[in-house]
Amino acid sequence: MNTWMKVVLGIVAGISVLVGVIFWLTGDVTKAGDDFFAAVQNDDMDAAYTLLSDDFKAGTSKEELQAYLAANALDKIKEASWGGRMMTGGITELKGTITTEGGSKIPLKLRLIDSDSGWQINAIEKDTAGFKTAGSDRDVPPADRQKQLFRETMTVFAQSLSDGTMKKLRDNGAGAFQRQISLEDLDKAYEGSFKFADDFSSIAKMSPVIDSADIGEDGALNIRGHYPTKPRTVYVNQAYEYEGVGWKFLGFVYRVGSPVKN
Repeated sequence: MNTWMKVVLGIVAGISVLVGVIFWLTGDVTKAGDDFFAAVQNDDMDAAYTLLSDDFKAGTSKEELQAYLAANALDKIKEASWGGRMMTGGITELKGTITTEGGSKIPLKLRLIDSDSGWQINAIEKDTAGFKTAGSDRDVPPADRQKQLFRETMTVFAQSLSDGTMKKLRDNGAGAFQRQISLEDLDKAYEGSFKFADDFSSIAKMSPVIDSADIGEDGALNIRGHYPTKPRTVYVNQAYEYEGVGWKFLGFVYRVGSPVKN
């Protein structure tokens, strides 16, 4: 056998072993997905809710979860089948297909985290039409959703400045954001902005201009926009992490007069 062929076969064997190890390490992941949709199929939202991570539950109520499942035809299913999975640390992304009672097939992705009580679902994401960043399988939200996220975050930011504490902004953030920064540190980071509370309250009522949006290599959604205020434009960069059933705030930076530098 040629040397190059031996090398190729060795690589293929190595890949096969790696794939086998990943499937062995994440064997209980598919069970978590099956258990979740079995509970949904039986209209047992209490049981389904117990299979979610703390971050998921912190940002999504049972009622919101039920509404999301119904809106995306995921509440009346016939079966769930799982295939590809990718593991990074204690996080696994599981791809599969949900077959509804009407026979429709819905591509789906679950992100699960390994906890003391087993694998827990941290995010549920249904494939939708839209633009995707090269090398990424996550959708950039449509333009109207980008603007909605941008306005909602600006409103919470302005309210926090008016309150004299960034508690509302922090409480609306993703689980990772809340773990990484304390309220004390967040207040300190924005201490120079509190005096502009009235200005930002006015800006929050304006319609932003979205300049660009993309998914970064870390999977975060980055939205860049501005408000055409006089005499100088206010530029804002916002970041989000997909958690639960939607995008959750992850970062906020603004600059007056010139765009924020990445």
